[in-house]
Amino acid sequence: MKNIIELKIGEIFPINEKLAGIVPMATSAEQEALTANIMENGLNEPVLLWLNEIVDGRCRQLACTLAGVAVRAIELDDELTEEEVVQWVKGANTRRNLTMAQKIIVASKESFKEGSKSLDYIAKSWAIGRRSLTMGNYISKARPQFIEPLLNGLTVPIINAKGKHTQTNRITAIYTYIKREEEDITPTDTHTWTADLYINTQAGKDYFFEFIGETNTTDVRLFEPIAYWINEKFKAEETDNL
Repeated sequence: MKNIIELKIGEIFPINEKLAGIVPMATSAEQEALTANIMENGLNEPVLLWLNEIVDGRCRQLACTLAGVAVRAIELDDELTEEEVVQWVKGANTRRNLTMAQKIIVASKESFKEGSKSLDYIAKSWAIGRRSLTMGNYISKARPQFIEPLLNGLTVPIINAKGKHTQTNRITAIYTYIKREEEDITPTDTHTWTADLYINTQAGKDYFFEFIGETNTTDVRLFEPIAYWINEKFKAEETDNL
């Protein structure tokens, strides 16, 4: 880590969009709040530079510009590799107030990049479960229009288990909704599989969709024995809770 650099008021650092873009920009409300805070208290946390470009702190620099405050920065060592800088950026933002949904979506976007690390590695680096990352990847493929809203801390429309239209940013709920929508048109040789016919509880149905997504189970001949196992599992759990 090098010394702190301070620009003149109104001057800005160039931005490394690839690395700074690992995490989402602040929402308009968050940006306004950040700008007001910096206007009143100054810049408490310097932006982070690598090779003279911002890799973390785009929103802080913008807030400084709007507030008429000089931008300060800390430089990472030039000798760091890009992968090491990525870990710096992720570590800094994991400690900030990213929601769990944002972390999952950011990790998912990273996993689709050419030459990315394993899902286990990426999930661990963002402090999320591999199962959550798998669900995020499924949502990315099945409902790509959901990704930017979730990345920016917003909710998306789903139909819940009771058939009601609602808004949520819970990855599990979104994943389950999509699986419910898709499983109703999955054919077998003699009939159409529906979880409602084979699984007794709503918790069991939700678990079924998560399980087949995580294990990539597509052979519908396995659905019935899986449903039997799930019915026994959730029956046992209900008994344990009595």
